[in-house]
Amino acid sequence: MDSTARALWLALMIFFSLALGAVAGLLDWASGSNPFAAVLKGGGAFAATLLLLLAVFHFATSGSKAKP
Repeated sequence: MDSTARALWLALMIFFSLALGAVAGLLDWASGSNPFAAVLKGGGAFAATLLLLLAVFHFATSGSKAKP
């Protein structure tokens, strides 16, 4: 996979993680939570989603490297 395709996938993963983190933070704040706690929850959701997506991307693109 070339570097342009990897950069595009990385940008999409960051955008999706940012959107999900923002939604998680807004939902927590709308439920009556402290705004600072809502920011922490949104940041946690962003980080967890991005790490999961990066792990799935690595798994999908690494291929089988079994040693004989």
